[in-house]
Amino acid sequence: MSCNLCISVRFLLGRYHGRTEGDRAAEWPPSPLRLFQALVAATHRGSGETPLPDADERALRWLEGEPRAPRAAPLIVSSDTLAATPYLISVPNNDLDKPAKKSAAGKEPAENEQPNKLRTMKTVRPTAMDERSDNGFPAVHFVWPLAKQGAAAESLIATLDRLARRIVAFGWGTDLVAAHAHAVTSLPEGTKWNAVQTLGTIRSRRLLPSPGTLDALRQQHARFLARINIDEKQYDHVRPYIDLDEAGAPRRIVTYIAEGAVPSRPCTTLTLRPVIDPALAEQDTPEGAAERRKTDQFRAFRASSAAKVAAMLRHAACEAAQRPGAWTFAEDSSRYVAGHGDGGKRRAAGDKSPRFSYLALPSIGHAHADGMIRRVVVAEPFGGDGEHAAWAERTLAGLALVDEDTRRPVATLERLDRSDAAERKMLARFVGPSREWVTTTPIVLPGFDDLKTDKAVALLSRACDQAGLPQGSVESFEFIGPPARGDGRYFVPAYLRGLPLRHVVVRFKHDARGPIAIGAGRHCGLGVLAVGSTSLPPPRPSSLTSEETPSPTPRVRWW
Repeated sequence: MSCNLCISVRFLLGRYHGRTEGDRAAEWPPSPLRLFQALVAATHRGSGETPLPDADERALRWLEGEPRAPRAAPLIVSSDTLAATPYLISVPNNDLDKPAKKSAAGKEPAENEQPNKLRTMKTVRPTAMDERSDNGFPAVHFVWPLAKQGAAAESLIATLDRLARRIVAFGWGTDLVAAHAHAVTSLPEGTKWNAVQTLGTIRSRRLLPSPGTLDALRQQHARFLARINIDEKQYDHVRPYIDLDEAGAPRRIVTYIAEGAVPSRPCTTLTLRPVIDPALAEQDTPEGAAERRKTDQFRAFRASSAAKVAAMLRHAACEAAQRPGAWTFAEDSSRYVAGHGDGGKRRAAGDKSPRFSYLALPSIGHAHADGMIRRVVVAEPFGGDGEHAAWAERTLAGLALVDEDTRRPVATLERLDRSDAAERKMLARFVGPSREWVTTTPIVLPGFDDLKTDKAVALLSRACDQAGLPQGSVESFEFIGPPARGDGRYFVPAYLRGLPLRHVVVRFKHDARGPIAIGAGRHCGLGVLAVGSTSLPPPRPSSLTSEETPSPTPRVRWW
């Protein structure tokens, strides 16, 4: 029977105030590096400069790993979280280094530089945990597999247990905890977070200890103690360890994703502008002025032409990638950009090699929205690193969309203005996060359902798998509207015509981020989902394993 080392941190007040790097976002779950720092701080508490006992030193070094084989990221199991109410507190405004420098130089700080004057109001948004779990004390468990069992493993666990019991706070100083280490043969109950090797977003990235981290923390602490030099009248500002790449240990970053959650999907969003006649725009005439005003207007297409817009966007990307030196990635551009299979042929059904998806975004979400397409997206597969999406933004901005029939440009691509609040609000409807999503363009089912519900359900489940959604991430889905075929209102590429079209509502077990597209037309503008209702109860932790997770529950409603 396999044995695991588990360090459990129980929050006595049910609140956690930890933040990610640079205080940019709430950190949940807490990072393994934060646990390592807490252990180091607790271990050295009261020890002064006395060397640690050999057993304590070996236990901390074990968490780092060997130089050529750093310790693998632990599995994290956490209690369920709840929405917490933000509150305001008065805090120093990070200008205390100014009076400190004057004091170190033997000068008296000015009246407005006194520490009691250098304060500002700060909004605090803690992470609240469900106190109904873990016998009233919500917890976070860090689990490492033990390769070997026996006296050495028992000694390691006993040492880490003694060190963990010294931890008083985890996160802010007000986050009081009780921690201990123990051996487990089965995972604790709660939400399971798995480490994956992708960049992810700042909200999902977590730092790991690595060989040399313990020495770097000690050096950083020594620099902090010596930051004020009274004799030389000098004050040195010491940055936090996590912001230092040169602190002595390489930074290790992984992305933690909740089991059954949808990983992040890097993408670039472009707006569609009218094609401008440069010669006419330079003229000082009413016609020239009207041409210049087009730069502030959108070029709109009907939602029924989503596949046509996506095809023009794909064509522009393919031509850009074929320019000498333009495509610098290891992947073949004919596969990643054009979506072709081997030898430039159509892809086989089971071909899961990465490729771009070209999506058209209808204007939706308010009473005056007309559903016209004014924005397009080039998206990587789920869990991508973002480099290919960044290439698409650099390369496609300023290019034209060319009509396939007339061979004339019909729109110009422009970077999305993220400083525009209206643009951010519109984009948020397609990137979330949300648990409930609804189709804006219909899903093309990957097969014929013969107008039978059970077959449609099976095909939609297959479409979710083909789209790259993790197994068990979908809680339920619901068909809305009557069945249709791919040769009616919406333009559908020839190879998909005749297949059934469906509008659906998809509910995920956890908040999912988009863009999300499902179905056989997911790469060519069809099956695009947008954020639906968010008035759903929070998901409850499940004790089912991935093998026991039930299939999504369909709810069919044909209007």
